[in-house]
Amino acid sequence: MPSADQTFQILPSLKPRSVEDCASLLGAHAEGPYLHPSKKGAHNESLFVEPSISATTTYGPSGASNEILKLVTLAPELSSSAGLIKDLTSKGIKVSLGHSSATYEQGLDGVKAGATCLTHTLNAMPPMHHREPGLAGLVTTPSTEQHQSPYFSIIPDSNHLHPSVAAMLFRANPEKCIFITDSIELAGLEDGVHPGHAQIPHEQRKTGSRVTIEGTDTLVGGCASLQECIQNMMKWTGCDVAQAVKCVTENVADMMGLKDRGRLLAGHKADFVVLNDEGEVLQTWIAGMKVWEKR
Repeated sequence: MPSADQTFQILPSLKPRSVEDCASLLGAHAEGPYLHPSKKGAHNESLFVEPSISATTTYGPSGASNEILKLVTLAPELSSSAGLIKDLTSKGIKVSLGHSSATYEQGLDGVKAGATCLTHTLNAMPPMHHREPGLAGLVTTPSTEQHQSPYFSIIPDSNHLHPSVAAMLFRANPEKCIFITDSIELAGLEDGVHPGHAQIPHEQRKTGSRVTIEGTDTLVGGCASLQECIQNMMKWTGCDVAQAVKCVTENVADMMGLKDRGRLLAGHKADFVVLNDEGEVLQTWIAGMKVWEKR
């Protein structure tokens, strides 16, 4: 998460728009700065703020509406977090829980306040314990008249989660499971040590799809492709390509409340990929036009 001054400059550039022959820009996900220092991951904790500081103060005009800011990850155990969640969701901004040491009960309070997702489940969270499940225990929380069972994202790149854990989470609630890459700016670059920046003020070591703070085992993010994540989950769970693809299409659209995409239906956005039964991308189509094909 950048500083407030940088955020004010960056967010306007993430205004939703279409890009010719490319994926549409849907808006911004702000992972912070309402995060808990004990689960900072690779974030710069000097930039963290308390939920008592308003979203407008933190994000600028973008925090006052959902025109640009579409999703915020925050830690529900922080004081005043419930009020912030209610404020954000009242503006149509989705809230996800993450980078947090919250207990199950604190997480459930966040869900009751309006949070609808967990961010990279079990990463930057307490480990699941059989008597103290933490935020990850919310994966199987049933829906009630007051709140819905939350969606949850996982990073199935074999670095962030053990394959058996990724499979367990998926099987626990496949209708709410979302696969993400957590991919960072080093994706596609050569292995080795790369410089940090304002958000990650450390040198970063890239080894294949694994990226850590140099000299430590702290994960910065990943460099796996979404294709690799889908293929991993097919191998680890035995699900077919349709079941895996649902976790990067329909489930995402449903979580974000997007009614014009995520499914191959008349009237929906004609942005899609063509895959074989092994989950390999063969073609990419944008706005009904083929823009890439595997050769």
